[in-house]
Order: sequence, then C-alpha cells, then structure tokens
Amino acid sequence: MKKFIIVLIVLFISAASYAENYIKLSPKDSVNLNQDLYYRENFASQWWYLTGHLETEDGRKFGYELTFFAVGVNQNKYQSAFGLNNLYISHFAVTDIEKNKYYKKEEISRGAYGAAGASADKLNVFVYDNILKGNLNEMHIKGEAEEFSIKLDLKSTKRPILNGDKGYSNKVPGCGECASLYFSITDMDTNGIITINGRNYSVSGKSWFDREINSDYNTDKIKGWDWFSIMLESNRELMIYRIRNNEGKANKSSYAVLTDKNGKKQQLDFNKISLDTTEYFKSGITGSKYPVGWHIRIPEKDIDIKIKPYVKNQEFIANYSTFNYYWEGACRVTGTDKGKAYVELTGY
Repeated sequence: MKKFIIVLIVLFISAASYAENYIKLSPKDSVNLNQDLYYRENFASQWWYLTGHLETEDGRKFGYELTFFAVGVNQNKYQSAFGLNNLYISHFAVTDIEKNKYYKKEEISRGAYGAAGASADKLNVFVYDNILKGNLNEMHIKGEAEEFSIKLDLKSTKRPILNGDKGYSNKVPGCGECASLYFSITDMDTNGIITINGRNYSVSGKSWFDREINSDYNTDKIKGWDWFSIMLESNRELMIYRIRNNEGKANKSSYAVLTDKNGKKQQLDFNKISLDTTEYFKSGITGSKYPVGWHIRIPEKDIDIKIKPYVKNQEFIANYSTFNYYWEGACRVTGTDKGKAYVELTGY
C-alpha cells in the first residue's frame, strides 16, 4: 500500500493531465503476472516498494526502505529529450537501530538523458543511482546517498499474493475506479552490504516487496492510512491496511491478509481485527503526532501482538520530491508470535 499523495502530485503539476486518456480500473480488472511487475504505460501513477530487516553476523540490526514511483504528467510523444511525460521519484531510508539513527534521501527526475526510467518489458527501474532490477524470483537493488547506501540481492521464498480480488484492490467504497492493481511478495531472503558513513556491514535478513498501479484514488475521500507489513517467526506474514476517511474512521475498503508458511493467502475479516494505539511520536519538525506503537488482536487466528518502533523518529519529510511527509519505520513484534514489521502512517 503506498502513497495516495502521488495523485496529488500529478494534479499539482498539470491538472489537465487527468483529462487525458489514462486507464481507469474497474472491478473486472486483475493483476497479470509477469507483465504487471514491469512498467505499465497509460496509468497515471505506479510504484515498486521494498522494505526489509537486516542484521550483521554479530547481531547489529538495520531496517531499510527503497521506493520507486513513475508519475504520469502527460501522454504527448515528444521528440526532444527534455519532453516531460513522467516524473520518476525515489525515496530511500536506512534505520541504524544500534545508533538510534534514521537516514533518508529523496530523488526526482524527468528522466532526460537516461537519468531515470522504467522498462515495459523487464524489471528495470532507476532514479539516478537508486536501482531495482530482476524478476519475480530474484531482485537486485541499490540505493546511494552521501552518508549511507545499500547493495542487496533478494530471493523470493513464496509466490506473489494478489491483494483484494485477484489483484484488484479497491480503496474507496462505491467508486470502482478508485483502486489499484496490487500484489506483494511477502518473504524474500536478502543478503548484501549496508554502508554507513564509509563503513561496510555485511548483512542478511528478510525483505517485503509491493507493487501497485493506479490512475485514480479519489483522494478527497481519504484522509490517510495505517499500513502494516508484519513478518512473524512462525513463517507467516500479515498485512493490514486501515484506510481512514475524512472523519478519521476506517472505511469499508480497509483490508487484511495472512500468508501462511506455504505461501497460501488467507483474507481476513477486517471488522474482527482490533487495532489499538499504545505509543505516539510527535515530530519536532512537522508537528505531526503519529501512532507508532500498536496492539493488534485477531482472535480467529489466535494472534495477539504488540508493535513497537526500534527508533521513534522515522519520519520521512519529502519537501523536494512529493511535497509531503509520512512516518515509515522498522518495528519489533512481540506477543503470541514474535517478529518484525514495517509500519507506514500517512495523513497525520
């Protein structure tokens, strides 16, 4: 689940772009693999999203986020390299848990002269030195910033799950086109190098991959969301997203799914899930108050867990690329099943 504010960017840049013939989704649409792993033309926005939990052989822990966006501005066929069809954006962050330090960097490019782009016939997405390549079974990623970087190899241990109905994921009840094509790979063995201030750390662990494609979220009906990707030591993965309406309440498109140890998807009844806040973080920069600690109960699956951030300040302020801010961070999981999680909080 990723940032409805991308639609706002498109409107900010060129309100006329939405009058053009971008594809609108309907409940009849579904994810098509492998094609939907690659860049899809004629959609207003799409993204590839990775988070992960890594550690060194001696137990030093890190979290990372690496996201790529392709945002449609217009569909003209320019001859000039300076013609603006898409904006390519990347958000990159590393959490150094031992040092209680959060590093972040944002990038944006129109893609002129090969600075950024995405391929329609293979997985090849890049924004300057941030790169995602590979396929559904193996991915290779690189993120570069002045103080920190990653170079990682990922291998899927479970097949992709199609979220919603065969990958059609509605976000606003009663609006068929307010949806995305959405699939996840919830368990990817990960190995590579994290570099912090010139020092290299050999790391291994687990990553989570999300892919979404959309043209219209009708964002005036969405205040924000709380999104959880939870990796449990029982070799199960739990995804929950609570979409908040303008009154701050969960709308009927809020969603939860459990992937079992064999990779089988089990969609859950969101109304039978209890989400209670246990801890807050108030940003000294934006003034936003984020609910960063959670108590989650799912009686039908005997799940009773608590989520606590490893580092409280994991706020990504993106004044340069997406003109927004959000909290997205690595967390620990305790309770009936232990594990790790990434939590994304928008609209606060």
